[in-house]
Amino acid sequence: MNRSEISRRSLLTRTAGGAAVLAAGGLLTACGGSGAGGARPAGSGAGGARPAGSATYTGEPRRGGTLRAAFTGGSTESTSVVQATATVIDFVRARLLWDTLGDLDGGRPVWRLAESVAPNADASRWTIRLRKGVTFSDGARLTAKDVLFSLRTIAANPGGQSALLAGADFAAARVPDARTLTVPLKQPNGFFDLALAQSMFVFPDGTKKLSKALGSGPFTLSTWEAGKSSVLVANPDYWDADRGGPYLDGIELYSVTDSAARLSGLKAGQFDYAGSVPLTAVRAERGNTSLRMLMPPKDLWTELTFSMNLDQKPFTSPALVEAVKYAVDREAMVRSVTLGYGESADDARGMHQPWYTGDLPKREHDPDRARSLLKKAGLEGTSITLRTSDFAYGLVESASAFVQQAKEAGLRVELDKVPAADYYSDMGKLLSTPIQTSANSPMPLPLALLNYYGGSAVFPLTGKAPKRLETLLADMRRSVSDRDRGQAVGDVQHYLYDHGGDAIFARMPSAAAATPKVQGVESLGWPEYPSLRNAFLSA
Repeated sequence: MNRSEISRRSLLTRTAGGAAVLAAGGLLTACGGSGAGGARPAGSGAGGARPAGSATYTGEPRRGGTLRAAFTGGSTESTSVVQATATVIDFVRARLLWDTLGDLDGGRPVWRLAESVAPNADASRWTIRLRKGVTFSDGARLTAKDVLFSLRTIAANPGGQSALLAGADFAAARVPDARTLTVPLKQPNGFFDLALAQSMFVFPDGTKKLSKALGSGPFTLSTWEAGKSSVLVANPDYWDADRGGPYLDGIELYSVTDSAARLSGLKAGQFDYAGSVPLTAVRAERGNTSLRMLMPPKDLWTELTFSMNLDQKPFTSPALVEAVKYAVDREAMVRSVTLGYGESADDARGMHQPWYTGDLPKREHDPDRARSLLKKAGLEGTSITLRTSDFAYGLVESASAFVQQAKEAGLRVELDKVPAADYYSDMGKLLSTPIQTSANSPMPLPLALLNYYGGSAVFPLTGKAPKRLETLLADMRRSVSDRDRGQAVGDVQHYLYDHGGDAIFARMPSAAAATPKVQGVESLGWPEYPSLRNAFLSA
């Protein structure tokens, strides 16, 4: 497999709507909630994760029953642990079969198999200390050798997870004892802990058949039929049962590609939960008391962006880049594209995350200022071609809305509508397009900054980073203390706000639907592939 295909697969796991990969809706709060998720049921797990849509539920988790849930599938469905991020339904199932080193909650790592993850003084080497008493489903005790084997295997197999581990030198990693693993990095990275909290599944050392790899999760796989369904049963000897689930006796996962069919099945009583329902359905069903429409908290919303490549004409002109940012009517985008469920954004990633700097000025809609910038630069009346696609909801919709908005600013915009199957098929085209639409799923802000900007970025959609930005990113990588990390991330955000090529103009939630009895579903950093570990059915 060549590098462009590796990059494409990694991108699809991080781009909203990707080829059935990112079409599923996650949840933490009921529609209209504050985003806090309500009260946490007693004993809801090691991480202190917030339950889904539980603001009106105050009882104890109920044990027993089977949850029937429908998610997007795809032609690449597999039970392989290293292909688990290829489709939504595979990822949801994987989170039940294999425990991870850690999860994310509120943008911070919450360690699961790991007891602690800590850097040395310059963040060039990280030490992972494991919990006591963790066992696989066959009763074998989990050790640091299993973790090292798992990380090495994930890193060697192309995909979204492997890209996050690219900076680790696993050949030089060491296991000083059964509960300790040290991992040197190829260059210092003070945010490697965030990468390790990105669903790094752990399986036994020496596993030969990755499609049958044992896990230490709360459920085991009973039956599976690609493209149809899978049946999971509760692990009676789950190592973490004293602090949470599994509460359910079993979970049935159904592969249903069409969102309308998932919702119809839910309404007909075929399913208890339907992942990824469109915002139009949220609006249409808002008066239906037999359904709960569910959305993630704001830190896990999708970002709608016009990405301008600063190495490609005409966006080599800073005046044109700034003019585009002022020409976008962000509030109108929220009303028309997100149907009022989203919020405007101010050309910065990671709003509502703990790393977000919070002191960036609001980017106002100012077509007169945009026109003035163009006039002074001799660019008034410039024509640009905006590449877009129906690959994910919000791309074509926002691009079409911008055509009229740009006219008010003295810009002429033509759309290049690319078929969904081709939008991310050519990485060379993707990285050389002057301006294009993006709908990016959430990831921890420091990882997102390293993913999209700088010389080591996987997807530098805005072109080569200037020397000043490279310096700021290097400073960010080297930061270790929370204070230094926060300051360094803020410095990068301020630079990108002033000089970056991304016009990040709106944010919108994904959505899912469930019957009122479904409780305890958690996003844990991945709203498209919710965790059902602590799910239960209320009476």
